[in-house]
Amino acid sequence: MPRLSIIIPTYNRAHCIGRALDSIRQQVGGDFEVVLGDDASTDGTLDAVQRIFCDAKVAKLAVNSGAAAARNAAMQLATGEFLAFLDSDDEWLDGKIVAQLAYLESNPNVVGCATSHIYVLRDGRRREVIVENPSNWSVRLQSGQPFHGASTPVVRRNVLESVGMQDESLRVLEDWDWMLRITQKHQFHVLPEPRALIHENAPSNANFTYLSTKRFLAKHGAIFLTKGKAHERNVISQHWENAARCFFRHSRNAEGCRCLWKSIKANPVRMPVLATAWPIAGIDSLFGTRFLRKIIAARSGLSIV
Repeated sequence: MPRLSIIIPTYNRAHCIGRALDSIRQQVGGDFEVVLGDDASTDGTLDAVQRIFCDAKVAKLAVNSGAAAARNAAMQLATGEFLAFLDSDDEWLDGKIVAQLAYLESNPNVVGCATSHIYVLRDGRRREVIVENPSNWSVRLQSGQPFHGASTPVVRRNVLESVGMQDESLRVLEDWDWMLRITQKHQFHVLPEPRALIHENAPSNANFTYLSTKRFLAKHGAIFLTKGKAHERNVISQHWENAARCFFRHSRNAEGCRCLWKSIKANPVRMPVLATAWPIAGIDSLFGTRFLRKIIAARSGLSIV
């Protein structure tokens, strides 16, 4: 039985999965297994995996079902005492796994350990994301996930007994939802040194983002309220702003404005400047400009799409 199972969900990533797998080889120690959840790839992704890890375990989904379903299928095959997660387009930096396992072994009361990371934009620019541990991760994760929940955590396998698998009804936010559920029951820690390279992707599917936001808020609404009505309104407002940003990045301005209205309605005073998106969206729609996408990219530290 290996000490560590590395869980990799993937879908049509033959062009980049090699760098993720190469970064695993750089980790010290060989007591691990690579377990892929292949989400019905059609581009030769599995051939690329076999060339690097011929003994990798593969759970192949018959139809494309999302990252949560792919991770769950892989976790069902995994046999390690610890589960580490890596998206197939990201990379680990040297010493990541050693540092995390050392922390978890020294802190048996902690169920999971993530790390800070470096965000790599499509134009090659890099931005360090240094994470400080709050007094309560369960509260912090309600409104934002500062660490990358899909490529930096290592968790004890027994967390599956108390929390269960990832929610396959969420095609977006699935890793965030899982981390929130874990921290509601267990202690969690993030190491401050960046130990992963997270590569910028195209914006998430806007329809999935909208539906997943509704599902996420419905699932955790009661938890938000335990910190008071003001906290609940702030959290709801933040999530609908995130959904609006996704629509705007796809130039679906009308739907973005509807999500933005939900955000402002939930908490009008959280971010009054959000109301300026309406006239800017109107200008973009009328003249074919991209002012709103540029503003969103600058505020989020993302590339312009």
